[in-house]
Amino acid sequence: MQYTQLGRTGNRVSRLGFGSMRLPMIEIGGAQYVDVEKATAVIHRALELGVNYIDTGMMYDNEEGELVVGSALEQWPRRDEVIVAAKCTKFRAKAPGDLRRCLEHQLWKQRRDSFHIYMFHGIGYDNWHEIDAATGWIADMARAKEEGLVEHIGFSFHDKPEAMMRLVDEGIFDLVTCQYNYLDRANEEAITYAAEKGLGVVIMGPVGGGRLAVVPKGVREASELSVANAAELAIRFVLAHPGVHVALSGMGSIDMVEQNVAAVDKGPLSKAEVATINTMMDRNRELARLYCTGCRYCMPCPNDVEIPQVFEMVNYYRVYGMEEHALAGYARLVANGHDAAKCISCGECLTKCPQNIAIPEQLREAAELLAAGS
Repeated sequence: MQYTQLGRTGNRVSRLGFGSMRLPMIEIGGAQYVDVEKATAVIHRALELGVNYIDTGMMYDNEEGELVVGSALEQWPRRDEVIVAAKCTKFRAKAPGDLRRCLEHQLWKQRRDSFHIYMFHGIGYDNWHEIDAATGWIADMARAKEEGLVEHIGFSFHDKPEAMMRLVDEGIFDLVTCQYNYLDRANEEAITYAAEKGLGVVIMGPVGGGRLAVVPKGVREASELSVANAAELAIRFVLAHPGVHVALSGMGSIDMVEQNVAAVDKGPLSKAEVATINTMMDRNRELARLYCTGCRYCMPCPNDVEIPQVFEMVNYYRVYGMEEHALAGYARLVANGHDAAKCISCGECLTKCPQNIAIPEQLREAAELLAAGS
């Protein structure tokens, strides 16, 4: 495992971080729950292989993720060596004292006395100040740090690059978690800016929430690239940016952990390899038309549309040239009553999507594109 210093936090962290949003699930009585035994085994395998940075969130895994991570770490003999990041989401910060209540509840769930890093979750420059005016969460965070409940303050981010740089300039943050991958390079300059200002930079979505789990056509034909699989390509690309410290991966199986650790062990891609990918992706803009990361914040849909799965099938069809696979997958959604045609444009999903996707419009396109297989 490769390690680096996480900006001015001073923490020595693995370049691969464990994202806890995609823990293995099990269905019980028609509902999805974290498979605690499997999830614990996955987390422990990552720790065995040297991963020492874990990213958690209060809404992850049907709000069970923090409990499972806390239990897994309590069983780990070198728990004190693991850097844990947690977040207070803007959806739970609506009144004075909300951040403090969230923090204390999360510490209880994770069986901890403090967090190494505590983040304002999913903020932009404008809503960050709007939320503070309503809740006083900046002062609450500062008090939590003074009391030793939080070591370092960070933010996770889905806004424009200019807004990210303005947040960096606020001067209170030690870390930023943002999106970056070989499809979405919008934050490239902002990442450099944050790192130069001393912030730790953690990347979410290096594999694009699964959208880059298959190498796009064009890229896979490039003879200059020598990688074992799509995940390796995606992770090594992200780590090639000199401002990036950690690439997060939501790992739901031991195989995925071992595959990603092996990728990091090979080191970042070379400058020539990065240039090749950038050129190929500039020619292939189909994937950018539908930038769904599979976060599932849009779910559940009141009309039972499986929105992320529909969009996954669209990208398999358009981008990867896997038409038969996409049509067969969509046919299964139709058979189970979860297809795009069920959308009535109620708009409930629109306010929940961090990517600001025009979901009803994209679902109409998906229904037209994939109807042939159903």
